[in-house]
Amino acid sequence: MPRAIALFEKEGDALVNRFEFLHDDVEFFLSILDHPDDDPLLYDVYRVDNEINKKIFEKFGIMVDIEKFDCSIEYYE
Repeated sequence: MPRAIALFEKEGDALVNRFEFLHDDVEFFLSILDHPDDDPLLYDVYRVDNEINKKIFEKFGIMVDIEKFDCSIEYYE
């Protein structure tokens, strides 16, 4: 059950690509995502903005094109 960055079409809802994190560092994601108290393990979907994109790049070496795609952090099975 990995955490990933999902890239969707800007005009539509088709999944274009998904990058899985090999190491799911929940504490890291908790520190960078604005999440509600009732989602302590981050099962919801969270939009990737410029600041989050930069922090993920610094930690994991992954940067996504948020101008071209709708990008989000998600947990999936």
